[in-house]
Amino acid sequence: MPRAGRSLLVLIVVSALTCQLAALLPGDPAFVILGDESTEAQREALRHTLGLDQNAFVRFVNFMGGVVTGDWGTSFASGRPVLVEILSRVPATAELVILSQVVALAVAVPLALHSARNVGGKLDRLVSTGTFLLLAVPSFVVGIITIQFFAVQLGWLPASGYTAFVDDPLENISHMVLPVLTLGLAEGAVYVRALRGSAIEALRSPYAYASIVRGASDPQLLWWRILRPSSSTLLALIGVSLGVALGGTLLVESLFAIPGLGRLTVSSLGVRDLPMIQGVVLFAATTVVIFGILADIAVSRIDPRSKHGLV
Repeated sequence: MPRAGRSLLVLIVVSALTCQLAALLPGDPAFVILGDESTEAQREALRHTLGLDQNAFVRFVNFMGGVVTGDWGTSFASGRPVLVEILSRVPATAELVILSQVVALAVAVPLALHSARNVGGKLDRLVSTGTFLLLAVPSFVVGIITIQFFAVQLGWLPASGYTAFVDDPLENISHMVLPVLTLGLAEGAVYVRALRGSAIEALRSPYAYASIVRGASDPQLLWWRILRPSSSTLLALIGVSLGVALGGTLLVESLFAIPGLGRLTVSSLGVRDLPMIQGVVLFAATTVVIFGILADIAVSRIDPRSKHGLV
């Protein structure tokens, strides 16, 4: 099956599963919206209005029909169109994800390359220990530590809050430093492990030995001879990480009070806002598919053998 067909199938399956949320999530959305003082008749009327009394197949057909026409439903909580609400939260999440990826790559690439060049050395042991710690510690714990140190003890940065870049660039940067650092360190640890392994394998290849024999310096060897053949694994990992970054932003955005998609998801779960949850899940799945395709294209450009399944 072509990649486009598989991607479409994934989105259809995800959409079908999200339509089961009404049965899977505990609690009654009608009760949450109307409160405990409402009558059963009022709750039943609301369930009918919201389509909660329909079976899963009918809800799925109606949901997909709305998605195709651009109508993703209306939020139970805010009363606004789901797609409008999601798109209004995208800039904050996109800024957090993109900046954290920049930090992750800026830290991971040089550390992984030099660690691979000196396997078993002091730097390699230090990098390995640090990445294992970051992989073992949840991102929200790292966030709490950064808040305690940089915001509480030193008072250098604000502990939470968000200001749009267009409103006040300096205020925006000051609020984004800690969440970007929190998410970037977690992503960077994953990238270091992946790139280090690929770089070690590339350093053992014949062309690497030939470069060393010809007298190539370490910067030339690592950055020009090793990074490119080692980057296919890293690019594939970046594509997946960008797509699933919403999962990592759930706690980070809530911890630092950033009004992005992660925080929207948490608040929607709290009030059983099913249309909003369905919309966010579909949007996240679409993002995963798109970045996965882009990563495959980038990998095939760097290493044409991947097109034929040779790597």
